[in-house]
Amino acid sequence: MFIAGDAAHSHPPYGGYGVNTGFEDARNLIWKLAAKLQGWGNEALLESYSAERHPVFRSVSRDFIGRMIEDFRGFMARFAPERDLADFEAAWRRRAEGEDADVTQFLPHYEGSPIVFGAPGAVSGAVGVHAFTARPGHHLAPRPLPGGGEIWDHLGDGFTLLNFGAAPAAGFDAAAADLDLPFVQVHLAEAELAGAYGAEMVLVRPDTFVAWTGSEGDAAPGAILKHAIGAR
Repeated sequence: MFIAGDAAHSHPPYGGYGVNTGFEDARNLIWKLAAKLQGWGNEALLESYSAERHPVFRSVSRDFIGRMIEDFRGFMARFAPERDLADFEAAWRRRAEGEDADVTQFLPHYEGSPIVFGAPGAVSGAVGVHAFTARPGHHLAPRPLPGGGEIWDHLGDGFTLLNFGAAPAAGFDAAAADLDLPFVQVHLAEAELAGAYGAEMVLVRPDTFVAWTGSEGDAAPGAILKHAIGAR
């Protein structure tokens, strides 16, 4: 049994965290259920749903909602309109004009997931720094293509290998076929894109999260794809 959305977690109406978390639950789970039903997924892939989503739930609750509640409580204890309305209004303006860390630092990610190639010791959560660089466990950032269009327009329904190198990587196509994996390789020999994403190759999951980044020279296609679907 799998639960998602408000059945799995309850958040007060602060910042839309509840609906965003629910959408990401569904996005994370649906491709894994489809993989199992289609025959190329396994129990380890299904188990990764909890491994990826639970740390995000905890981080949202602790690092955003819980912190916001304590912050508001402290603010109201210090500034009260019934005591000094002018002081309260001035403090509220300063607060409204300050940096909104609840937006700029909200970055659900799966860096510590067992099915992505995150950094050693990485931990999944909801706090991070936004960047266009492709990072395992993070959403792929959209980018315009040099000749027009958008990189996301080229993503397939299954796994997508974005290849910005000089030649197609036939090893990935063969490994995906051996695993009966829904897979497409998008070969765009663009040094500009490789520089922007910080990698020659980017493996993107069906939920648009990055599973792996690297180059053909350091790639073992079969092992990479097996790891990305929990097949050991």
